[in-house]
Amino acid sequence: MDEQPRRVPVLDLICPPQTDMLRLIRSVVATVSQELGFSAEEAGLIELAVDEACTNVIVHAYGEMDEARKAESVLRVQIRAASDRLAIQVIDTGSGLPEGRRGVDSLEEYTARPRPSGLGSFIITHFMDEVAYDSPEGSGSGTVLSMVKYLRPAYG
Repeated sequence: MDEQPRRVPVLDLICPPQTDMLRLIRSVVATVSQELGFSAEEAGLIELAVDEACTNVIVHAYGEMDEARKAESVLRVQIRAASDRLAIQVIDTGSGLPEGRRGVDSLEEYTARPRPSGLGSFIITHFMDEVAYDSPEGSGSGTVLSMVKYLRPAYG
């Protein structure tokens, strides 16, 4: 008998790109993280990284859209919990990643900017183990942010 690969269930949150959705998204991410076995501290860091990612989508991907297009847009968060990791994708259909726009690599760089910005990207890359951005069809077609946090066995 052929053994089928185990499919990892996906929790797919699809909501309007509005800041009042962030509390619900944070709650789901924190609950799934802790149920998987992350400590409360690690779950908090994952929650904060996802919150920053979603906030960036709301502000940057959809922030300057006209109201009609914004009303048709969605913020999508896909959560996959496996035995050794939590994989989360934040997906939008907004303006895509602008050329030359990037977050900061250090807190010093953040404070040295004339108009501080980019801290969200710093938080995401420092709180998660793997981070990748993809604009599948080029600029103007949205972005997929993939984040992974590995579950490490507790020693003690």
